[in-house]
Amino acid sequence: MLRSRFYLYQRHGETIETYLTKTVLPALRGKTGQGGTILLTELKHRWSNHQIMNKWLKKFFTYLDRYYVKHHSLPTLSQAGLKHFKTHIYDEMKAESTSAILAKINEEREGEIIDKTLVKSIIELYEAMGMGSLDAYTADFEGPYLDAAREYYVKKRDEWIVADSTPEYLIKAERALVEEKVRVGDYLNAASEGKILRVVEEELLEKVEMQLLEKEGSGCRVLLANDKSEDLRRMFALFSRLDRGLNPMADIVEKFISSMGNEIIDKRRARLEGGEKDKNDDPKFVKSLIALHEKYLGVIKTDFAGHSLFQKALKDAFVEIVNKNVGNFTNAELMSSFCDRVLKSGGEKLSESEVEESLDRIVQLFSYLTDKDLFAEIYRNQLAKRLLNQRSASDDGEKIMISKLKMQCGTHFTSKMEGMLSDLAVAGEQKTEFDSKLKQTNLKLDFSVQVLTTGFWPTYKSPEVALPENMSKSMDLFKDWHDKKHQRRKLAWIHSLGNATVRGSFGKKTYDMQVTTLQAIALNALNGGKTVSFNELAEKLNLEESVLKPLMHSL
Repeated sequence: MLRSRFYLYQRHGETIETYLTKTVLPALRGKTGQGGTILLTELKHRWSNHQIMNKWLKKFFTYLDRYYVKHHSLPTLSQAGLKHFKTHIYDEMKAESTSAILAKINEEREGEIIDKTLVKSIIELYEAMGMGSLDAYTADFEGPYLDAAREYYVKKRDEWIVADSTPEYLIKAERALVEEKVRVGDYLNAASEGKILRVVEEELLEKVEMQLLEKEGSGCRVLLANDKSEDLRRMFALFSRLDRGLNPMADIVEKFISSMGNEIIDKRRARLEGGEKDKNDDPKFVKSLIALHEKYLGVIKTDFAGHSLFQKALKDAFVEIVNKNVGNFTNAELMSSFCDRVLKSGGEKLSESEVEESLDRIVQLFSYLTDKDLFAEIYRNQLAKRLLNQRSASDDGEKIMISKLKMQCGTHFTSKMEGMLSDLAVAGEQKTEFDSKLKQTNLKLDFSVQVLTTGFWPTYKSPEVALPENMSKSMDLFKDWHDKKHQRRKLAWIHSLGNATVRGSFGKKTYDMQVTTLQAIALNALNGGKTVSFNELAEKLNLEESVLKPLMHSL
């Protein structure tokens, strides 16, 4: 019984082997040289028949698999049938069939229509010949397939790089990547996808990256200059597939933005050299920088997906631009003066939303300044003038700007500015309380005081001027009231910051004049129509010539 099973198992193998060598192999050899489709069709037919035969032989002799094969640790009938096919057919025909498949793939790459189902069937044969692994597919098909693809795309690259512009080339490269991915999905093993895409990336992108980026008339710089958003997005997407492929592109973007910023700086220099007065206020220059930053911040967000390399490129470019000063005033001064225009009444005529948008943009430029303390000092002086002269267009606007600076630089940076706003808030309460006290006196002067905390505000010089009696009494009254409320605080009067309304009668005409406190004191000293010499006035007011001379000139 055992010998009969051995003989039966042996005859099973011999029968398959004889059929394959005497019938199948000659039929296949007869198809070689007649075209890839004929050979592959015949191979598909013979492989399909073999699978059917193998299936039915296994069913007929199931008991052999259950007992004899299992007991003697032999290959199953299915495995034996596959091995015979691999040895006598596959190993003999794989070179020709691989060449035929590769030819079909190249035809498809050139736009021809091929029988994908046929190719897929042969690929499944390669997979089956691995006996449970992809070894046969990888060694016998995938290796030659990748080599052939590399050879094909090397030729295409050499043609395209000469004939096409960078955008045209990248469109073709993008199409090639898509088509290779689809091709794998249609009829190749999924394990090949990453490998074939890598071949295309290496040959069409990596080896000519700098040529494409710097191509005259169509490279990255030209695309930036002409706002070719779609082409830039494609370029970013393709080169992001490469290891460090975005680095040279980001370098070009940085240099381009720097050059655009230097053009703005050169225009300001040309204006100054052309005779324009150099002032600490140049809104045209600042707006140009803001517009440049806004534009390329948008490009980086939309075309380069906000990638960190390009954000760094923008930052490095603007650090160079913003810290390059022209003329007698630093960019920190010009930027602070621009804020002053936005925030003070009578400056830039903007809606609330436009004010906040302008402040957002200027703070973005501010973030690139290396000397932020200089900006803070200038901004605090201008803020003080707006607050003390009641020139702020909106308290909310002032608070918004300070909060934005606080987010950039922290609490320490804005603590004095916040203290200035706090002083004004407290002053409103004090004024109401003191006004009620003032009404109880016989003083005919409309008098109000703004109390400032020394540490918050800029340092101001104020001469010791001789005050008129009604002013002096009002100040004494306020001092008494203040000292009772705040015994530990010492008042120091800064007359140079005050203002007054003086009514002047000239014949039948009467005028109300808005003047500074020192101007009001000088006008009061001249009251009565008597001629007073400069020296007499200086003595009367207790003012030095260096103070009185510009004061009188202003009147």
